[in-house]
Amino acid sequence: MPIDDYFQEYGPIQRRRAGGQPEFELPPREPELPPRRRAPRRPAARRRRRGVTRLVILLALLVLTPLVLPYALDLVYPDTALPGVSIQGQPVAGLPRETINADLVERYRPFLSQPVALTYAGETWTPSLAELGARFDTEAMARAAVSAGRHGDPLTRLRELWQLWRHGLDVTPRLVVDQRALQSYLLGVALLLERPPENAALSIATGRVVGTPGAAGVQVLVDATANDVLLALRDLRPRDVPVRTRRLEPSIGDEALVAAQSQALALLQSPIEMRHNDRVWVWAPERLAELLRVEPVAGRLELRVDAERLARAVEGLAQQVDSGTAEPRLRFADGALQIVEPGRPGWRLRQEETTTALQQVLLSPSPITRTLTLPVDELQPRITAANLDNLGITGLVAEGKSSFAGSAAYRITNIKAGARRMDGVLIAPDEEFSFNRQLGEVNAENGFVEGYAIIGNRTQLEWGGGVCQVSTTVFRAGFWAGLPITERHAHAFYISWYDRFGLGPYGDGQGLDAAIYTGVADLKFVNDTGAWLLMQTEVDDVNQVLTVQFYGAPPARQVQLEGPLITNEVRAPAEPVYVDDPTLPRGAVRQSDVARSGRDITVYRVIVENGAEVSREAFFTRFRAWPNIFVRGTG
Repeated sequence: MPIDDYFQEYGPIQRRRAGGQPEFELPPREPELPPRRRAPRRPAARRRRRGVTRLVILLALLVLTPLVLPYALDLVYPDTALPGVSIQGQPVAGLPRETINADLVERYRPFLSQPVALTYAGETWTPSLAELGARFDTEAMARAAVSAGRHGDPLTRLRELWQLWRHGLDVTPRLVVDQRALQSYLLGVALLLERPPENAALSIATGRVVGTPGAAGVQVLVDATANDVLLALRDLRPRDVPVRTRRLEPSIGDEALVAAQSQALALLQSPIEMRHNDRVWVWAPERLAELLRVEPVAGRLELRVDAERLARAVEGLAQQVDSGTAEPRLRFADGALQIVEPGRPGWRLRQEETTTALQQVLLSPSPITRTLTLPVDELQPRITAANLDNLGITGLVAEGKSSFAGSAAYRITNIKAGARRMDGVLIAPDEEFSFNRQLGEVNAENGFVEGYAIIGNRTQLEWGGGVCQVSTTVFRAGFWAGLPITERHAHAFYISWYDRFGLGPYGDGQGLDAAIYTGVADLKFVNDTGAWLLMQTEVDDVNQVLTVQFYGAPPARQVQLEGPLITNEVRAPAEPVYVDDPTLPRGAVRQSDVARSGRDITVYRVIVENGAEVSREAFFTRFRAWPNIFVRGTG
């Protein structure tokens, strides 16, 4: 029976049987044993403790080794490239930065000294890297090689070392190019190479027909060339780079030139002859050439008439064809008019009609002389002794004066001849007076002789030298009369004898002279007084003074003057000018012009009516600085 059934088997049964308290025996006490000593810990605990320590140390090593290893390598490879580092395939492990840089400089020396050579048509340009705006830094490459695996925190360094161990690192050279600097250099080369296309051209000056063939142009393609340079620089070795260009064809080629030459030769093979009554004027091909111009039109060269030049030529022709006024010559004396020379029929060229006719003739080629009958209006005198009192001429309107003291004999002769052509001339109301038309042809028939005049910016022998003294005096009379001056030309350089009486009632001075040249420069003004004007001249041989007076109905206006304002003064050139003259014997030297300074002169004419200013007009003169000019005989 199991021991645990003790009370079950003996205890309860005995109590029920005895009917009393249960009696049972205590089991005998076991003898007390002496206390046992606690046994020492077993060796297994110590082993467990040592295992934990080892584990901690191992974990520490696992954690610290990656952190320390990148820095430990610096002890093995101090300031040198780590294993696995190369530059463009060349290992540099274990080399310091200075050695790497020196090797790079030596390796790329040809490229550094001459990176590219630009070539075009046998020409070569060898720019430096700096001129191309390129920067190739070998020291930066050496620093990059040495610093590989040494960047950032330990983990970053560890990753770089892992990459070096697994794959290695090849440092790529870095070339930095400033595109603007590169384009700037190429634009400088373009300035040397580029040229615009030259159209075929035709010159017909002085009657000669001279053609110039066209020529293609060159344009440098800067962007394309810059791209080629960048590709060449990428190789890091000297390369030849052709400069890219584009051919520019002229818009007018040689075929157009040939056609225009043929046309010009046909137009200039014969002169133009113009007739009026028994008089004939001939324009030779040399003169006709001045009236033609060549214009490029839609790839062709067209010959056209120069309208402005033709108009001036017709104006000059009119000055020869026109007879001046047809009215009688008058004289105003003692408050009365008298006829001193009867009127006679005259002619006036119809200039617009003549211009149109000449345009057609000029562009019509002919192997023989082309002839044109000039269209003219016949002028009949309107003034007779019976209507003199109706002209409204009652008194002096204005006068101009000039001194010709010291003039040569030829000059005085021409002054008197010109003054006679102006004396007693009537100018109708609202008529534009032309000095050249009234003067007529300057020849011996009209009393002129040869003398020295300013022609082509030089004083030289010419018919009528000195006539400008007359035109200057007429201009001054018109100026002080307040008449609208529609054309006036100042002399090219300062002439001292025009200073006397130069400013009218304001005394002597500069700025009021007027040069004329038949067919080129005229003096014109309009009679706006509302009545007829009579121009009267007087030559004082004793005092050598020329006077021009205007008689008519004095207008209710006063003429005032402000100035002259002199600016831009320039000294006369110190070096003389010599002009060869084959008409003089060899070795003969004659001074034709005396040096004089240049200046700008402005004179203001102020017109006042009823005390109020109604107009202010500036008259400008530019005198050029003039050297001593000597005519040197070469005959």
